[in-house]
Amino acid sequence: MLFATWPAAADAAPKAPRRAETIDVTENFSLLAQQRPWICPDQQANDTPRTGWSGGQAECAWQNRLRMRSWSGQGGLTAASCVSAQAHWWVWARTGGAALSSAPPAWRTAWSAHSLVDDGAAEKRIVILRRLANGEWNATEWRWSPSTRAATRRWQEGRWQLLVARAAQLRQAPEPPYGPQEARTLRALLEANLGTRVGEAGSHTWQWKAGGLCLAVDAAGLGLPLMQLPYAVDDSRLEQRAAMQLQLARRYPKAMWLSTFSLVPTAPQAGGGAKFYALWLEGAVLKGQLWIPTRADGPLVRLRITTAVPVAPGSQPDQAVVERARQVVQGELMGLAVRWTDKHD
Repeated sequence: MLFATWPAAADAAPKAPRRAETIDVTENFSLLAQQRPWICPDQQANDTPRTGWSGGQAECAWQNRLRMRSWSGQGGLTAASCVSAQAHWWVWARTGGAALSSAPPAWRTAWSAHSLVDDGAAEKRIVILRRLANGEWNATEWRWSPSTRAATRRWQEGRWQLLVARAAQLRQAPEPPYGPQEARTLRALLEANLGTRVGEAGSHTWQWKAGGLCLAVDAAGLGLPLMQLPYAVDDSRLEQRAAMQLQLARRYPKAMWLSTFSLVPTAPQAGGGAKFYALWLEGAVLKGQLWIPTRADGPLVRLRITTAVPVAPGSQPDQAVVERARQVVQGELMGLAVRWTDKHD
C-alpha cells in the first residue's frame, strides 16, 4: 500500500498521446508531463522579486525531475521603483541559471512577452514572462533534471522540446542595429554596464537602479560641442576645460556644480582618447554628463544621467544625500568611460 501514494509513471517512458495536442503545454503542466503532477516535497526558498505577485508553489512530475513554478500579478511600476515589475522579474530570470550572454540585460517597454532557454547546466531551465489576456503579467519557470535511463531520457527530451519550441515563439527578435556606429556603441555600453542590475529601456528612455537610486539617461547621442574638444589626452589643456566650464555655467545658471568640467582620470598607459565629465545639481535633480570626442574630428558622443535627490518640502537637499548621489552617478560615468575605451577606442 505504500507505493499507492506515489504518482503514476515512475521511471518507464509513458506512452505517446493518441491525438494531436492542441493545448499550449506552457499553460497545462499535466499535458506537458503526461501525468498528474503533485506538490513537490521540497519547496525552494523564495528567491523571487518583491513585486506583490502571487503563486510560486512548485509542482513536480517525472519522479520530481520536472518542476514548475508560476507567479502572476500586476505589471507596470512597482512601489518606490522606477522600473516595472516585469523588469524585476526579467533580471530574476536571467540570473537564476547559467550565464546567458545572448539575453539582453534590460527589459524593453515594448515587449509583451519574452523567454529564456538555459541548457548550459545539467539541470535544464526555461522561463517565460508574458502579459496575460486579463492584463496581468505571468512568470513561469520549468526545471528538468534528465533521467539516468536512456529510453526515459529520450522521451523526456521530446516533451521538453515542446516547451523549447513554445519559448522560441514567445522570444522577441533581436533589435536591428540602427544609427551611426558611435550611437550603436553607446547603446551597447549602456546594456553592458547594466550587468545583473534591474533596468528598463524604451524607444527614448533608459532607467535602472544603482546604489539605491533610480537613474535615467536624460540625453544621449551625437552632436556638436559648445567648443572643440580634443581627442588626444595630451592635447587637453586646463585653459580649455576652464573655458568649457564657463560655457556650461552660462547654459545652466541655476546649477550647483559638484564636479566642474574635468578630464576623466585614466590609469597609466590605459590608452584611448580623452573623455570629460561634469556633475551638477539643479533643484532636486542631480545630473552627470560624459563627453567623448572621437577620432579624426568625428562627432562628439554625449551621455547625461540624472537622478532625483530626496528633498523635504520647503527645504534644501541634505548634503550627505547629495554627496552619496554624486558618488553613484560619477561611478556610472566612469564605468561607461572605461567601457568605451575598451570597446571603441
